[in-house]
Amino acid sequence: MTALAPIAELRGRRVFPGEPLCTIEEFLPGDGVYVDDGVIRAARFGQVEIDFANRRISVKPVTGKPRLPRRNSVVYGVAIGAPREELMLVKIFADERLVPYNGSFTGILHILQASDSPQQRSIYDYVKPGDILRATSLSPAPVYVLSIKRPQDGVIMAFCSVCGAPLHRVPGSNKLVCLRCGNEEQRKVSPLYVLTVRRKR
Repeated sequence: MTALAPIAELRGRRVFPGEPLCTIEEFLPGDGVYVDDGVIRAARFGQVEIDFANRRISVKPVTGKPRLPRRNSVVYGVAIGAPREELMLVKIFADERLVPYNGSFTGILHILQASDSPQQRSIYDYVKPGDILRATSLSPAPVYVLSIKRPQDGVIMAFCSVCGAPLHRVPGSNKLVCLRCGNEEQRKVSPLYVLTVRRKR
């Protein structure tokens, strides 16, 4: 399992859904979190709040001034469905500073903006519904055309297609593995992927 950050570093930090925070031995789960195999994880994008007096940890939604994605800016979103084999719809929820948008914006990720590989077949080879993405907006207005071809862009959090548990990245590859059921999956993985595992040799 990925090493958990010290509690002192968690307070006020912005986290993604599924990101591990601490164990249930350390704190009680509050709002905006859930427990998975003894580990308290963020259930939403927001800011960590810790009540030391009652030993309770929560993730509070972050609100801010509405803003629109800009051309060539980094955005974060959740893949919500593929109307066609080569196309993925993305719900954009935060800007490049991880400040959430108050409005709801839709992005379109075409397979040609996922990879330059000549073996492109399906957008599902790179992104699947439920994945959290770091992408670049190529257009200045809705509906936003997105790209994940830049080196830092791609999937930063994904969940197992078999059991729904968070997937962990295998370092040095685009392979993701489920520590719960052993399922392995492929994505266009960002180097900023949240969870990483080192397999035993």
